[in-house]
Amino acid sequence: MRKSKEDLLDPFFRDLQPQWRREIPALSAIFEEERFIKGEQLMNNWGDLYLLIDGIFGKYEKKYPVRYALAGETLMIPNHRHSYQFVALSDCRTYRTSLKQLDEINKNNPKVFYLYANLKEKQQVYLDYRHRLLSLHNQDKYDFVFDKYPDIRSYVRHKELAQFMGISEELLRRMHRDREY
Repeated sequence: MRKSKEDLLDPFFRDLQPQWRREIPALSAIFEEERFIKGEQLMNNWGDLYLLIDGIFGKYEKKYPVRYALAGETLMIPNHRHSYQFVALSDCRTYRTSLKQLDEINKNNPKVFYLYANLKEKQQVYLDYRHRLLSLHNQDKYDFVFDKYPDIRSYVRHKELAQFMGISEELLRRMHRDREY
């Protein structure tokens, strides 16, 4: 059975605002479904908010990976000049809205502001993940990454994964080999 739009959006909002459907009825109407094929980039419009329903995205600064986003996570395009690129690492399904649309419904319902503030806070947790990863001892990085992204090797090359982890390709190769045996 195909899920409704509200049912697909619910996991993103229910922990932040359990009664969002009743308290902010206009919220689901401002999200539009967008699908991406592997290798396609997000539009990168400042302030856009993407809710990742299916698939995996990579966030890159210039050519270096800084984040991977899985289904159930949000992607917020920074509301300022930046050098990030967001690339679909698989076929993806998202729901997108703009900061302008959120501002419009916030004029009639100030609960939107609190929801957005909580989404930004959650976004910061995703961003802090990489800082935590880079602060770990090299031997602890493998488990830290593969606990969160067990299938990441299916989506990115060995070299990119080593860059993301902040280790050499050879060390990653040895770590992987040691865990296979």
